[in-house]
Amino acid sequence: MTFFGCKKDFDFSKVKDLSWNPDFAVPVVHDSITLEKVLTYGDNGDHLYIDESGNISILYYYNNDAFRLRPNDLIKLSPVSYSFLHEVTQTEQDILALTDLTTPPVAFSFNLAGNNVGMRVDELRVRSGEIKVTTNHTFTNDGHLTVTFLNATKNNLPFSFTINHFVNGQADTNISLADVAFDLSSSPNTINAEVVGFLKKSGAPVAGDEIRTKFEVSVDTIGRFEGFLGHQTLTQLMDTVGVNVFNNAFALGDVYFMDPQASITIVNSIGFPAEITVERLWAINKASGVRLDIADRLGSGSVFSVPSPLISATQPAIKAMNYNNDNTGNAMNDFFNLKPDNVVFQIKTDINPTGTPLNFFSDTSSFYADLRVKLPLWGHFDHLTFQDTFDLAIEKPEEIEHLEFRSNMVNGWPLTALLQIYFTDGNYNKLDSLTGDDHLLVMGAPVDPSTYLPYPGVYGTKDTTFILDNQRMQNLLHVKKILVKGVLHSTDEGQINVKLKADQMIKVNFSAKAKLRKSLQTSK
Repeated sequence: MTFFGCKKDFDFSKVKDLSWNPDFAVPVVHDSITLEKVLTYGDNGDHLYIDESGNISILYYYNNDAFRLRPNDLIKLSPVSYSFLHEVTQTEQDILALTDLTTPPVAFSFNLAGNNVGMRVDELRVRSGEIKVTTNHTFTNDGHLTVTFLNATKNNLPFSFTINHFVNGQADTNISLADVAFDLSSSPNTINAEVVGFLKKSGAPVAGDEIRTKFEVSVDTIGRFEGFLGHQTLTQLMDTVGVNVFNNAFALGDVYFMDPQASITIVNSIGFPAEITVERLWAINKASGVRLDIADRLGSGSVFSVPSPLISATQPAIKAMNYNNDNTGNAMNDFFNLKPDNVVFQIKTDINPTGTPLNFFSDTSSFYADLRVKLPLWGHFDHLTFQDTFDLAIEKPEEIEHLEFRSNMVNGWPLTALLQIYFTDGNYNKLDSLTGDDHLLVMGAPVDPSTYLPYPGVYGTKDTTFILDNQRMQNLLHVKKILVKGVLHSTDEGQINVKLKADQMIKVNFSAKAKLRKSLQTSK
């Protein structure tokens, strides 16, 4: 505004300092807190499932390596060895005095033995392994030994190797078996080989000298297998998973799920049939020390068969068992309403339970169990706890005579909320609380008993005003955040069943009216 008037000379040194006390009203926060945002807070997003209709379920699942069998867990081939000895004859000495000499081929074999009774190896491709060759000749000669594996190939060529030079005394050579393929179909478990010596014309060896060679074959990792793995029973497939979604709810209040569901899915890309027995399914509440095992209540789902994939298949065989209240005699309710801190799962796996079918695998094959527990958020809840933060900065709180802090809450959740608002620094350390030791009670949106959902367009609301005087304003010198913490519960003392959906929200509106205390120093 511009004022016009007559100008006169004034002596400002005789005018007292003026105090200026304007009021300022500013919006502080205008936001909403959805259930999806609450439930994905921190690292819990992986434990949440939201379908296309916005229905929410909590998932507790573990599927990586907790119950994973790899082929090399099922078969271990013991190292096998063969010692070759050839004594030089007088005839051979006479020949070597005139020309080179090739010794007659000598056939030998390795009999593969494994950790499983009845194991049969028809075909085998080695991913990693070696042949350790130890020589201990009694002479020196520039010739060589050639070893050929009669039923093995590498890169589609017959597999053989040569040990150059005969050396007096012990010498070691390692030959890699990587990518060597054995076809043992005509003689299962038996690797056939032959060794031939080539001696250069020389005065050594002489009659009585010896060619001494020991071959030791070790298969560390199998790349491809066909045969029979034997009958095996594995009982150590178990794991414990911590329940950490809604930790505060499980610790402080009551959570009752109307339709808890669980499933075990076996994914089998190893060529064997199996029979699964669920031996243990425990819920453990660490606070109370109570544990519940419902394995004997799974009915026909406690034992089930898993088929083998076809040898020509490009996809694994999959077997899924689903458990709910109907097929477990309400065991699912009992299990999860115990509010478990840990879930323990143990299965027994019988491999090749009957007969001697053709087994096969590659080094990428696996057999694993995926346990999923789906808890649709339909039921009644008490002490479900959440929090959210908003930016706030109050500069020069010492110049604020008092702050009138107003809140407007619009609750679209079918749950009553007890809210507390904290002022924090940048590291979320609490500096003050808006309501002191009290809470804001925001009633939930009224629920339609036929749908368990809030009536459309009907909300619970709460308007409040708090006065923060100058003394309390000093607590807000380093305020950077507003933290809203809420505790939710169903109405009628937590006994009304409701359905929670991702888009349900609490609208949060904070505004502030500040009265400033600013001195205008007119004498300077």
